[in-house]
Amino acid sequence: MPLSNLVPAPDTALCAAAAEMARMASEPFLYNHVSRSHAFGALMARKMGMTYDPELFYIAAMLHDLGLTEAYKGDDRFEVDAADAAARFLAAQNVEQSRIDRVWDAIALHTTFSIPQKKSPEAALVQIGAGIDVGVIPHDKITPEVMEQVLDAYPRLGFKQAMEQALARIYAEKPMTAMHNFGADVARRNVPGFYQPHFCDMLHGADFPE
Repeated sequence: MPLSNLVPAPDTALCAAAAEMARMASEPFLYNHVSRSHAFGALMARKMGMTYDPELFYIAAMLHDLGLTEAYKGDDRFEVDAADAAARFLAAQNVEQSRIDRVWDAIALHTTFSIPQKKSPEAALVQIGAGIDVGVIPHDKITPEVMEQVLDAYPRLGFKQAMEQALARIYAEKPMTAMHNFGADVARRNVPGFYQPHFCDMLHGADFPE
């Protein structure tokens, strides 16, 4: 079964416009990442029997890394820049505010563990899908055959190194945005033996061929 049949994009004008927005703004490695994030999230939703809004999830997944692009990079942390860009896009399409809010939450919170699961299914799925692709969430529930379909449809294109470099560029320009979550700083200074897995180690250690 083709991947487009297995995890289809919702057939709406809004979803088509969101995909084009992501494609135009993103380098190929990043566009493929957000596309895989949607595919992985949709596959996991099916495995877990989750009920969610396919249109909102697709839009949030496709737009969740706009803050890493030159076109939508702002002064805030990249997650918030992306959420704000998505909100402006949806408002221009006359989408109701409650739906805009759900997309904003899903994007802004996608790097913050535990909170998305308390917000909406769409927020949880954006984090799950993106988390699988960067290697911080296991992909053992996705069969090798399906994984091959996802990677064939959206090749990784040196994703590990490219993503680390994209994040490093953002934090070099906006270093304070790397410090919004202060918990690790407190623990490193006050908790003997505290260990926190390093994001770059997880990214490069992800169980994907590259």
